[in-house]
Amino acid sequence: MLLTSVQIQGFKSFADKTVLKFGRGVTAVVGPNGSGKSNISDAIRWVLGEQSTKSLRGQSMEDVIFGGTVDRKPHGFCEVTLNIDNADRELNFDNDFVSVTRRYYRSHESEYLINGNVVRLKDIHELFMDTGLGRDGYSMIGQGKIDSIISSKSQERRDIFEEASGISRYRYRKTDAERKLSSADDNLVRLLDIMKELEVRIGPLSEQSKKAEKFLTLAAQKKELEIGLWLNILENSKNNLKNQDDKIAIAQAHYKDLENKLIGFDELSEKNSADFARFTAEIDDRRRRISLYTENIAKIQGDISVLNNDILHNEESINRLNGEIEEINSSSETNAKEIADKRAQAEHKNVESESLQVKLADTEAKLSGLLLSSDDISRKIEADVVLLNEVVNKISDARVECLSSEATVEELVSRSSSIDSLIEKYSSEFSALKNEFEEINSLIDKIEEDIVSYENTLKGYLIRLESRKKNVDETKAKLDALRLDIEAKKRKVQILEDLEKNMEGFNHSVKTVMKESDSGKLRGVYGPILRLLSVDKEYSVAIETALGNAAQNIVVDSDGTAKYAIEMLKKSSSGRATFLPISSIKSREFKESGFEDEYGYVGIASQLVSCETKFKEIVEYLLGATVVVEDIDSAVSIARKYKYHFKVVSLDGQVINAGGSITGGSNIKNAGLLSRGADIEKIKSDIEKLLKKEVDLSDNFNDAVLELSKCEGEIKVQEDTLKNLAEDKIRALGELKRVGELKESAEHQVNELSEEKSASSEKICALKEIIKNSSEQISQLEKEKSDIEAKIAELTGGRENLSSDRETLTAEITELKLKIIETKKDVENLLSSAAALELNDNSKYERIELIK
Repeated sequence: MLLTSVQIQGFKSFADKTVLKFGRGVTAVVGPNGSGKSNISDAIRWVLGEQSTKSLRGQSMEDVIFGGTVDRKPHGFCEVTLNIDNADRELNFDNDFVSVTRRYYRSHESEYLINGNVVRLKDIHELFMDTGLGRDGYSMIGQGKIDSIISSKSQERRDIFEEASGISRYRYRKTDAERKLSSADDNLVRLLDIMKELEVRIGPLSEQSKKAEKFLTLAAQKKELEIGLWLNILENSKNNLKNQDDKIAIAQAHYKDLENKLIGFDELSEKNSADFARFTAEIDDRRRRISLYTENIAKIQGDISVLNNDILHNEESINRLNGEIEEINSSSETNAKEIADKRAQAEHKNVESESLQVKLADTEAKLSGLLLSSDDISRKIEADVVLLNEVVNKISDARVECLSSEATVEELVSRSSSIDSLIEKYSSEFSALKNEFEEINSLIDKIEEDIVSYENTLKGYLIRLESRKKNVDETKAKLDALRLDIEAKKRKVQILEDLEKNMEGFNHSVKTVMKESDSGKLRGVYGPILRLLSVDKEYSVAIETALGNAAQNIVVDSDGTAKYAIEMLKKSSSGRATFLPISSIKSREFKESGFEDEYGYVGIASQLVSCETKFKEIVEYLLGATVVVEDIDSAVSIARKYKYHFKVVSLDGQVINAGGSITGGSNIKNAGLLSRGADIEKIKSDIEKLLKKEVDLSDNFNDAVLELSKCEGEIKVQEDTLKNLAEDKIRALGELKRVGELKESAEHQVNELSEEKSASSEKICALKEIIKNSSEQISQLEKEKSDIEAKIAELTGGRENLSSDRETLTAEITELKLKIIETKKDVENLLSSAAALELNDNSKYERIELIK
């Protein structure tokens, strides 16, 4: 076996990967102090499994990792590898070359490898046993190591010699085998105790098994019943849900129907609004047409009045002219009679012919003048009548215009009044809608503020909910941990009580005596001394150590009881036991004193325990001459000072016996028997405290759950409120839109009506001006009409006078002509008279035609 090389990386001062090669012979490493020579040997010792940081000249295992410099960062791990030539197979490893590697990380993880394969530290130790390279080997000799070997105790030198002689492997195997055997013995003892304990429990467990089987049967039945119950509940819930779904469907259908009706109402409202606007326009149009018809009617009525007036005048003229025609016709008849008379008298009036001719000429001259004057007057009358008709027409037109204007003014005034009422109505409606609009806006602002407020409140409740949940979880975790702790302590108490009940740790003979005593077969037995003492926890180890083998001595009332018990043990072959009769055991006087001033002194062992008065003598007998101190050093000091006259026991169980022998090490076999009862009481006390704490924690948990539920309920209320507020906002926005449209419509109506009223006012002013002008014109035309009618009346009177004169002259002419004809033609009077009369008749007919 030959060490060929050492590969170091990140170990102490070896920051970079460094390989040190070794050949056959001696290899020396030289250098000044602090150059890192010792780090090489530390690396080799470390890779071989050294666990002592003190041996590696460090405070902790992390100190072996390169810690960094000013210019270089510290490493995260270190690694050392030993490469060994194993051609001679001195190492128990089937390979010519063996590389042993150890890695260590700053995360405190460590790895061991042999030829790259991960192994245990134990494998490395076993590999190098009996080679001198192990952790206890002599191959690594440092400064002062020779002196320590020479001055070390024989046992330590023996380890080195065993390593050198090659038997350390077997010693290690022996130690490991003994440890395993000891562990197996302990396990066997424990298994036997458990088996005995379980044998006692077989009967109760059998009953419990039957009860458990019955429980399982009943539990199965309960499960079936619960399943049936749940199925019934689910079926009922399903039916309820179906009913609710049906109700919801009906409600939705009803809601949809109402929504359709609402849509129909909205459409009808819009249609009514459109019809109202159309009807309003038609009403305005018909009012304008009525106004035009009224104006036309007034104009036509004026024309009718004029025409009626003309008809009246024409009827008067016709009546007058018909009278004249009748008068002329009557005159013609008279003339015919006169012609007949004058034909008879023509012969008699020839004489008068000349005079009549003269008179006829004069009369005809007068008649011609009258006719000329009458024609001139008729022309004047006709001109005045035309002028009168024009004036009447103008008066009629003025009256029609005045009446039409008055009617229009009246209509406009009426319309203006209705407009005022409409303006007042729409203004009131606009004001109400404006107020409603502002109220809805304010309501929306309030709803939005409420939404923001409730959202902030909801956030606060959510934060509180998280806090409540965290509190519930923390309280639940604490409560669960506390319950687990309580259950653990209860199990521990149960185990300790079972141990105490079964007298675990006591000898079989002691158990047998106590069993007989408990059954009543053996009287006067009080029990092992350990069960009769009470001691504080800190002194229990010292007292048990001080008692030693006497710890399981049985206290009885008398020697007879002790004899009877011994006979019983002999008969049953249950072993041996030591009895302490109260009647015969007497304490020994302890004459030593002055311990109070000694360093580490605790007290006399008998004074550190408590018991019933009747056991005092026995306690003094067993513990009265034993001093309890703090540690082994104090024990040695006090024992040496008092010449080893009495037993001294330290609190951790080390003993200086009377005479100077020292007993120590780990706890004795019976350790804990004395404190087991106290432990049970203490654990029970702790359980009571924990149960009280559990009640408090349970109350806190219930309060926290209640708070959580309240918080969740408040959050649900807040969410429902927010949902309702959102719905209220949507409804308010819809209402705001509707009211806004109505407000705009009312405002538009008010503006239109105001414009119409303004236009009507201007039109009324214009029409009033027209009425005023028409009234003035009518007054002026009436005056002109009166003047013309007076003038026509005057001309008509003159014409009537001339007509009367003309008739007189015509009669005279006719009479004269007749007389002339009668006188001129005597022979031909008939023909002459006829001719004259025909001429006269012709002239009359001409006059009638002229009149017509």
